[in-house]
Amino acid sequence: MKKNYATRTADQDFLPFAMVAQGLIVVLFACLSYVRQEMSSVIFYIALGGAIMISFVIYKVFESKYFANLLLILTLTSGFVYATVVILDPPSLMWCLTALPVLIGVCHYPRNLYLFVGLLSAAALVLFQQASLDHANSFSTSTTIQFLFVAAAIGIIAFNASNFRDKYLAKMEDLTSLVKKTEAEDSLTGLNTRRYVEAHLREKFLTTEKLANNFSVIIADVDNFRSINERYGHQTGDTVLCSLSDLFKTILADDYVFGRWDGNAFIIIIPHGDAEATLLIAEVLREKVSRAKLKAQGEILKLSCSLGIASNAKCSDSDDLLSHTENSLYQAKHMGGNTVIVS
Repeated sequence: MKKNYATRTADQDFLPFAMVAQGLIVVLFACLSYVRQEMSSVIFYIALGGAIMISFVIYKVFESKYFANLLLILTLTSGFVYATVVILDPPSLMWCLTALPVLIGVCHYPRNLYLFVGLLSAAALVLFQQASLDHANSFSTSTTIQFLFVAAAIGIIAFNASNFRDKYLAKMEDLTSLVKKTEAEDSLTGLNTRRYVEAHLREKFLTTEKLANNFSVIIADVDNFRSINERYGHQTGDTVLCSLSDLFKTILADDYVFGRWDGNAFIIIIPHGDAEATLLIAEVLREKVSRAKLKAQGEILKLSCSLGIASNAKCSDSDDLLSHTENSLYQAKHMGGNTVIVS
């Protein structure tokens, strides 16, 4: 499983929680060790807490999630090894059980699986070796087996929970991407949607005010489109729209924003305010549509379109610009269609 946006989102949600939770746990174990007069353990937990605090500062202040995550993993891994090899007392083993799910949660598959198996294997090797040597601070074989069983159970639960979380977030990300795509891309023609064009136009208007550059907008509406739907059916109407959108794409430059404005209307944002050049582009589009030869039920359709043009130079905002453009389009339609009107 590659580390995609979903797992990065999981880090943003789980990583700060893991650092805060583990930091509090370390403080509790440090207090417990102090009460028990085990100063070496107190120093150990203070060192862990300091490293966790540093990772939290890196995450919050420097906004470096990667290094904060890496430092937390190194801290807990080295602490787990030190607790099972050097300290080797009941509180330290209890702390190891709290560190395991955090490590599994912040590493992600398959690294968390490798780390889990490695730590559990190392702990089993050390604990069984200590038990066989009969050291004073060693645990019995039965206690060692119980610890390993509990650690394995906690690890398996944490591993499954981590995988479930990543899969859930991946599904949420897929749904979010689908929603964004639906908002930005017209399902029929594949063009930009009206919502996307309006947002782009507002942003462009603000940018243009700062740079003092002009631009133009063209709205092209297919004439008598309702009659095409009524005579040949809506499927033929959809085919006409898709064909015209493909035709427009071959004419328009790559830096033009082209989208579907309404049912049978298209909108084009021309990134310059040259009135003559914009009028020429509109006339080329009108002429290309009138010459298009699309067939429906064995007949060649007679197509035409009306176009309205407006420039931001005479408008106060994006809504005003769109209003001027639509007014020009309405004038072209009232004049019988197949006409270009400039506001």
